[in-house]
Amino acid sequence: MKRLILHLGGSLDRANKAIELANLYPDAPILVSSEGGDVVKYYTDRGIPAERVFLDPLAWDTVTNFTATLKRVRKEFKAKEVFVVTHDFHMKRSMRIANAVYWLRGIKPIPSPSGPPSHEEKPEYVSTDTKRAWVWRLTGILFYWKKVREDREKAGIGYPKKWNEIGL
Repeated sequence: MKRLILHLGGSLDRANKAIELANLYPDAPILVSSEGGDVVKYYTDRGIPAERVFLDPLAWDTVTNFTATLKRVRKEFKAKEVFVVTHDFHMKRSMRIANAVYWLRGIKPIPSPSGPPSHEEKPEYVSTDTKRAWVWRLTGILFYWKKVREDREKAGIGYPKKWNEIGL
């Protein structure tokens, strides 16, 4: 079975969980989606060969952690099982997105939470991103809801406007 460890960027707790999985499954490469810093050095300092760690800097949120890496997951790694590594509180949303993106593609997402449970994500985050993932999966259109765009603008974060043409 072709396995892949998908480390959703965000913290060293997630990298440590990915390392734990890498030691259990020495044939599984690690794809790190949108992690800052020198994450490859972090892995190599802990005994993971650099040639096992692959970076994908294209994602800017949880939905794009999956949509931006899908082609690599399928074509480059030919993964049938993907260990989704993120914090426990973030797992519900991540798995719903993974299920939408990988649906009918022969890829089984496996939840692999890092860190102890700390809190639950807001239900609207889970719901909104699940809908965005399914719209992308069924139409190829990736967007932000108007309220999310406004909130991101107020926070000074911004959003990728090129995928926002449908104005929902």
